[in-house]
Amino acid sequence: METTSRRLEQLGLKVESHAGGVQVTLTLEPQVAPENPVTHQRLSHVTFQVSEDRLTPVAPPSVVGLAPLSLSSVESAEELALLLRDIFEEHLFHVERRSAQLNALGLHPLVNPETLELSAELASGPLLFTLVADRQGFFRVGKVLRQGTPVESSAVHRFELSEFRERDVLAGYLAALFDEPPARPLPGPLSMRGLVRFSELAERFGTQAIVPPRSHLELLVQMSVNGESYRFAAARLVGRTFRGLLAGSKGKVWAERFELDDFPGIVQLVAGLLKVPPEAVKLMGPDTPQE
Repeated sequence: METTSRRLEQLGLKVESHAGGVQVTLTLEPQVAPENPVTHQRLSHVTFQVSEDRLTPVAPPSVVGLAPLSLSSVESAEELALLLRDIFEEHLFHVERRSAQLNALGLHPLVNPETLELSAELASGPLLFTLVADRQGFFRVGKVLRQGTPVESSAVHRFELSEFRERDVLAGYLAALFDEPPARPLPGPLSMRGLVRFSELAERFGTQAIVPPRSHLELLVQMSVNGESYRFAAARLVGRTFRGLLAGSKGKVWAERFELDDFPGIVQLVAGLLKVPPEAVKLMGPDTPQE
């Protein structure tokens, strides 16, 4: 670390030792200093945490979370400043790109003026999701409220926004992550209200009926595995590509995109994921009494 500190000093960086390790501060010249697009202020200084030959931006807030820089790839403070500007502008590119995608879904993108963090809110029934993008443009669920009350979850739910072409598909996918199945079915008449079975569609329209390539399609299957309730949800992304989710009383078990031609079937999928024999997976309709 002493060798690294001496090299950093030779580059003209201010080196300071703290309880958490060594930090260095880079002074940015106006001609290379990145500009905050919200406040229109240029960065004057950037502080890095030193870890071997990696420099991780830690201040100001607008650079926190940017990718670490390799010290071995720079020969001067000017080169370090140019590398920093490149990764900063890459983040701004992701903010612009993802903002456009949020707008296309009918969501309102919000950019924090201090941190430049991109977020948006999405309501689905009683649930309100706050979606947050990281510096590389990938989204996660930052916060969930159910009728105004925070929903606790230890899992980190990340997803690729471009996989969802419609707002309702994204809302349905997120709701399935957090909206646990009811402990018991609703009363008979209410539980069937508005539901459509695929068997009914085939009976009424025939098995030759088709779903157009870009039509919206979602399905839900409830099941019991060794006395535990689970549900499988799938939403069509485009063509024969779907996004699937398996969730139980403790939250998400599995979530991936898949091609319809490669899908093994719900029973086979669930049996493989839960490491149980296929006969342990009992599919249930909405009016089937749950254990």
